[in-house]
Amino acid sequence: MGARLQDKVALITGANAGLGYQLSLSLARAGAHVVMACRSPERAARAHEQLLCEVPHARTTLALLDVSSPESIRELGAFIGALVGHLDVLIHNAGIFGVPLSRNVAGHELHFATNYLGPFALTGVLLPFFRDAPGSRIVCVGSLSHRLAKLRIDELDWQKDEYKEFAAYARSKLALLAYTVELDRRLRQKSSNIIAVGAHPGFAPTDIAKNHAVANPKTAFGKWLIKRIEESMATVEQAAAPILHAACAEGVRGGEYYGPGGWLEIAGAPAKARLNARALNAELALQLWSASEALTGIRYLSEAAS
Repeated sequence: MGARLQDKVALITGANAGLGYQLSLSLARAGAHVVMACRSPERAARAHEQLLCEVPHARTTLALLDVSSPESIRELGAFIGALVGHLDVLIHNAGIFGVPLSRNVAGHELHFATNYLGPFALTGVLLPFFRDAPGSRIVCVGSLSHRLAKLRIDELDWQKDEYKEFAAYARSKLALLAYTVELDRRLRQKSSNIIAVGAHPGFAPTDIAKNHAVANPKTAFGKWLIKRIEESMATVEQAAAPILHAACAEGVRGGEYYGPGGWLEIAGAPAKARLNARALNAELALQLWSASEALTGIRYLSEAAS
């Protein structure tokens, strides 16, 4: 992997902890110039210091990004244009899980704003900086939960439905993966060398959900299942492997989806993963794209952008 990444620039969102930090560390070890995009300056600085202790000669750049904030996304685009210049890999890793109903400054439900609308807008802002060359990739980090979700274009943002935290998370991840497939289709239409790929970590021992009720069931069956999952759970490094595979491995094709190849895709070596059929619904994806352009004001790879 390293020889192919020596001249590459990779930006990872949510890079200061968990999967984001592990992805940053692995890519830095492989020789890539890693842009660590983080919301908190303090946590970013600590993570950056730790990474340099582990990889002293790493080429790194710290960047501030709150992926739920349209203004922060625009500011990151200006930062990349002025101080970095170009990109080869973008990994949409930052995300939230299980927060009570709240909305960003634009009025969008926070799971939807952070896990989906943010990546949609960020890709549009950063796409002009991509080198259109073989190996350039946009990787969207999905979740097993997307298989349980449904997507209604008339109710993306929890304006009418009774709000449920897990359902909001799952819906945002389904939207992200439907977008990934459609993004790759549009890139192919433009004869671009850039590909869009999805990947999920299985169950990773990160902080995103450990205190949520989903991870702390009260029923006997729920407790048994969580114990069984924990026994099979990968390390953070192992959980990051499918995402790294999507970002770097040879033979990866646009529109594919990767995850752990073991029991229930909880852990295991990178392998093709199963997508919710709704993520492959072309008409739904077209509607989602149009809605996303309207909600974010960011237009790209469409007639509206020309």
